[in-house]
Order: sequence, then structure tokens, then C-alpha cells
Amino acid sequence: MKNILKIAGLLIILLIISACQSETNDVATEEHPSNRSTEEVPEESQDTLEEEENNDSDLVADEDTYEYEEQEVIEQQIEEGDYDVLVETDNKGTRVMFYEIDGEKYYKTIFVKNDNRLKIIDIRNNNGQIYNEII
Repeated sequence: MKNILKIAGLLIILLIISACQSETNDVATEEHPSNRSTEEVPEESQDTLEEEENNDSDLVADEDTYEYEEQEVIEQQIEEGDYDVLVETDNKGTRVMFYEIDGEKYYKTIFVKNDNRLKIIDIRNNNGQIYNEII
């Protein structure tokens, strides 16, 4: 009887070890870039992608077109300048952006989407929060 329990215990241990090993192999093959299949993009799709990229650059060039709903208010509240907009976070609840020139951050904006609340913080001049209203 003891021998049967020992054999059953060993079989269970071997089963667990082999199951763990096969799961590890699956993860390794999924994460390894050389195992991913590459698909060729048809020429028509490449043309469409290029057109979309061109359209995106046209939107950036037009100053009256805003990518985000709060940008018009932000531009009214901050000093004029040639700012680069860096979107740090954009999820369901909030969008956090930095306005910077030559890598130096001037303003931080926080837009709470559920409330349509916009907060603007002057981080360059240490003026703190300069705007906090529902738009």
C-alpha cells in the first residue's frame, strides 16, 4: 500500500512539473520576436497608410484644428509660444499633457474627462495652478 502511495505521489509531482514546463515554453515562444509571423502589406494598403499620414500632418499644420477638446482653452490661458505638446497620459478618466519648448517644461495640463474639468499648472515660473474650471 505504501508503494502505491509513493508511486501515485511521484506521478502527481511529474505531472505538475511537466505542466509547468510546457506553460513556460508557450510563453517563451509567444514573446520571442523571431517566432512571430510577418505579413506583407499589400501595395494598396501602403498607399492608404501614406495618405493617412499626410492627412495627419495637414491637421497639425492647421492651427484652428485642435486634436483635443481642451486645447483651445489651454491656448487662451497660457502665454504665447511655440510649444511642443507632450501627452503623458491619455486614458478613460484623464489626459495629462506638458507644454514645453526645447525640452523645458512650461505648463502641465490635467483634463478630467468625466467632469470636463481642466487644470493648468505653471511649472516654469512656479506660479502653481493658474486655471481650474469646468469647460
